[in-house]
Amino acid sequence: MAAIVRTAKLSCLLALVGVSVAGCGDDDDPAADRTLVANFAASVGGQPVSCSTMYSGLGTNGASAELADARLFVSEVEARNGDGTWVPMALTDDGVWQSSGVALLDFEDGADACDGSGTAETNASVVGTVPAGDYDGLRFSVGVPFALNHNDNATADPPFNVPGMFWNWQGGYKFLRVDWMVPGGDVPRWNVHIGSTGCVATSSVTPPSEACGRSNRARIEVRDVDIGADTIDIDLAALVEDVDITVDSGGATGCQSRPDEPDDCTDVFSTLGLSFTTGDCVGDCAGQTIFE
Repeated sequence: MAAIVRTAKLSCLLALVGVSVAGCGDDDDPAADRTLVANFAASVGGQPVSCSTMYSGLGTNGASAELADARLFVSEVEARNGDGTWVPMALTDDGVWQSSGVALLDFEDGADACDGSGTAETNASVVGTVPAGDYDGLRFSVGVPFALNHNDNATADPPFNVPGMFWNWQGGYKFLRVDWMVPGGDVPRWNVHIGSTGCVATSSVTPPSEACGRSNRARIEVRDVDIGADTIDIDLAALVEDVDITVDSGGATGCQSRPDEPDDCTDVFSTLGLSFTTGDCVGDCAGQTIFE
């Protein structure tokens, strides 16, 4: 049964200190909304994520590398109730990690290899409310919806103002960023930056008026999860298991979603269940291998 935290009401808090308030006890109403906390954890091939660890066995040639960044946006979150119905989860605006239905998961701590681009603060949970009931599944998009994707991050509210997660007004946000420092490789850093491409605008500082050609938003579904008790694992090693992170085919370093990077990006996109050619899910992204 899903772990559920009830939302406390001010009326009952007042009653506890002797103030007579009508309606106290509504929290016991079985129809009241519940707050769900979905917990995530990032790993590298089963090892805990750390910016201070040299990982081995990465990619097609078993490369060694240090993690230099690990962040992603999630949105359009839904929970599956006992009837098998997917119910929208209203994310709680907290002024730091969640706003306007979007949450930022941040697994880097700004130390060592992450010093160049990361921040000290971390976040590994998504919090929101749902109608009464038990829930055993979670569904969400990796990314920022188009309507919010092309704002000015310099003036936006958190988490849309976090450094390092934005390209420009035209391209929008980096939905997922996982960077590797690769000593001894042809390139010192191999980056995975997933975001929308084919965004048409008059300049890089102008937002597009129509949806981008390739949305590149993976739709992830995890079932049979005890929300609040279980942890959804994000395997960062799986993201690069079919590419060689010691070399780069040209253009932007690593896979940065550009259409001219098929050699670097096609297999990375596949691990998220995405087609690199279209930017859409293949079979509802059911073939993704990152989240479990």
